Amino acid sequence: MREIKVKKDKIENNIKIMNMNFVALDFETANYKHTSICQIGIVVFEDGEIVDKLSLLVKPTPNYFENLHISIHGIKPEKVKDKPTFDEYWSKILQYFENKEIVAHNASFDLSALRHTLQYFNIPFPKTTYHCSMQLSKRILKGLINYQLPTVCKHYNIDIEHHDALNDAIAAGKIIVNLCKDEQVTSIQELTTKLNFRPGKLFDNDYLPFSGKSERKSNWSHKILYDNILPQTAEFNDEHPFYEKYIVFTGALSNLSRVDAMQMVVNSGGFIKPDSLTQKTNYLVVGNYDFKQYGDGYKSTKLQKAEQYIQKNLDIEVISENDFFKMVHSEKTKFEITPKQIEKDSELFLNRNKYNELSKKDVFFTSNLSIEKIEVFQMVGNCSGYGHDYDLSYETNYIVISNYTVEKLKQGMKTESVLKVEELRNKAQNRGEVQGIKLIDEITFYEYMKRQEQFQRKEIQMNINESEIDEEYRNK
Repeated sequence: MREIKVKKDKIENNIKIMNMNFVALDFETANYKHTSICQIGIVVFEDGEIVDKLSLLVKPTPNYFENLHISIHGIKPEKVKDKPTFDEYWSKILQYFENKEIVAHNASFDLSALRHTLQYFNIPFPKTTYHCSMQLSKRILKGLINYQLPTVCKHYNIDIEHHDALNDAIAAGKIIVNLCKDEQVTSIQELTTKLNFRPGKLFDNDYLPFSGKSERKSNWSHKILYDNILPQTAEFNDEHPFYEKYIVFTGALSNLSRVDAMQMVVNSGGFIKPDSLTQKTNYLVVGNYDFKQYGDGYKSTKLQKAEQYIQKNLDIEVISENDFFKMVHSEKTKFEITPKQIEKDSELFLNRNKYNELSKKDVFFTSNLSIEKIEVFQMVGNCSGYGHDYDLSYETNYIVISNYTVEKLKQGMKTESVLKVEELRNKAQNRGEVQGIKLIDEITFYEYMKRQEQFQRKEIQMNINESEIDEEYRNK
């Protein structure tokens, strides 16, 4: 663990603000899972001054990195392979959370990561109150192009090395101090109350989100304005930054298709129609390449129009593709194999109780099976199916997950076979091509083969689909 102790570092203009005691926090994550924290930044402020800093690299859970996340924060697997996991750090960092006031920029992301990680490791929530410097900035600093960390830091002349957890935490804390000065208040609690926000809270494994005290729309239909992209959930988090917001995209996205990005928006309860910039638009998401060009002075028609709306104090922000990912932070962004899904598919497989379930079916086996692969391939062949461990494709019907692989998944780790399956699913242009692929565990496969033998000996009954069974089995 790398810990940095510092002398009191006075904020710009050396004005000492009494009662400004809080902890600024930032997490970086390795992949789309909330639990995949790979870096922690913690900064302690007393009377508006920095008195303690802590920067920690963490082995993420699950332990793999998405290329997109590496491109954002620069942390690679080799940097954290020998580092402790989050639960191993907790006893050392609990003091920064218990009965403390926490500050984070886009706190919904960081506190969601904290909650999910604590729940994963069965660690009780600390009693914590938290505040979001991004939402508070948006209420005070009218006319900024957006309220992402670099933009607000530029407004206050705060130096920042963005997406380093320690530097981002320092910046969030300094923003809070500056906001308090602008509003002439002497504490973060006073600032939050003055701006009509309710502090977020963690307590007894439950939480209240940091939120503005505003009335929600009634009788809101989440099926309007989606066109042919419908939400994949019936439940929405009404504290999500995209909830009931209109999102428009411009420029090519470098990390995924625009359709997938739109799906992420509607899954968050946001709207993608109309897809042209209007006065209703809340966020204009700019592809990474065009956003860099925008920083160098290039302005497309949409960007020029967005600036005009901002000058009129309309509720619109221009954000980069990377910032979009940080805000959406959805676990459902990409298909992922989970023990729960394997268990569900396996249960359905056995409940169907079909004698000829594998007849004319393509069955792929992951690595690390309990018995020799040639034996399981022969088992499938005896069922008039095709068993193999190569050439995984959209034609595959069943994927048998080894006991070893399932156990690794339960520990938060993914084998090469799992990543290969997920890659196939996520690269599919038409998700309908692969949604029929079912995952069953190795134990279920052996149980099925045992039932087949019992059926042949007329010890049990199984269902037979006449249209799928081979002639030689019709009279069995």
